[in-house]
Amino acid sequence: MLTLSWVAAFVACLGYGIGSVLQSIGARRTAHVAGVGGLALIAVQLPYLLGLAADAVGFVANVVALQELPVFLVQSIMTASVGVTAVVASLRGERLGRADWFALGILGAGLVILCLTADPEVAVRVTPATQWLILVATVVPVLVGVAGLRLPSRSSSLVLAAAAGLAWTGVVVSSRGLGAEPLGWGLLGTPLLWSILAQGLVGAVFFALGLQRGSVTTVTAITFVLEMVIPSGLGLWLLGDSVARGLGGWAVAGFALAIGGTVSLLRTSPAPSAPGVDHDGRHGNLR
Repeated sequence: MLTLSWVAAFVACLGYGIGSVLQSIGARRTAHVAGVGGLALIAVQLPYLLGLAADAVGFVANVVALQELPVFLVQSIMTASVGVTAVVASLRGERLGRADWFALGILGAGLVILCLTADPEVAVRVTPATQWLILVATVVPVLVGVAGLRLPSRSSSLVLAAAAGLAWTGVVVSSRGLGAEPLGWGLLGTPLLWSILAQGLVGAVFFALGLQRGSVTTVTAITFVLEMVIPSGLGLWLLGDSVARGLGGWAVAGFALAIGGTVSLLRTSPAPSAPGVDHDGRHGNLR
C-alpha cells in the first residue's frame, strides 16, 4: 500500500499539471464572456472537459497517496505540477526564461529532500466536531471567490486563484482525515466526505474563472502554494503527520525550497493576454 501511495502522489502531480493547461485552453476560449455565462461556456469546451478528467485522475491519486503519506510530502509533490504546467505551457508557446528553469530546479531539489525526510504513516482520526468545522469552513473560499469576481480582471484572477487554493485546502485535509476512517457505508454520513465534494466543487469553479482572467502558470502557482502550505501545517497539527527522526531541519529546508521554486515561477512567468484579446484590450479572432 505504501508503494501505491508513492506512485499515486506522482500520478496526481502529472494529472493536475496537464489538467491545468487543458482547462486554461478551454477557459481562455471564452475570455470574451464574463460571469455565469462565461462559466457555462467554459463547461462545454472539450479541452476544459479533458482537463477536468485529468484533474479527476489527479484527485483520486491524491486521495490514495494521502492514505499513507503525510500531507506536507504529498502536497509538495502535487505542487510540482506547477512545473508540469509550465513545461507544457512552454511547448504551446508560453515562453519560459532561465529564471523559470532555475525555479523548476529549485522546486525539484526541494521535493527530493522532502521525499527523503517524510515519515509515512496513517493519519489519526479527526473528532466529529472538527469534521463539522472543516465542512462549515467551505464558506470561507466562497466569500473570497465572490469578492474576487467584483475586482478588475488581473486582480480578480489572483483572488479567484486564492479562493480555489483555500477550497482545495479543505479537500486535502478532509482526504487525509478520511484515510483514518473505517471503510464502509458509514463514510456516506461523514462530514469529511461531504467537505471533499463541496469544497472540491467550489475550488473547481473559482479555478476555472481564475484561468479565464489570468496566466495559467500564475493562477496555478497561487492556488497550489496555498494548497501546499496551509494543509501541511494542519496535517502536522491535527492529523498526526511527522518527519523522520533527526531530519526536521532538512525537511524545513526542502519545504522552503519547494515553496521558493513555486513562488519564483509565479514571479517570473509571463502573464499573456487571453487568446483573442490584444494587449490594448480589444477583442480579436478567437482561437
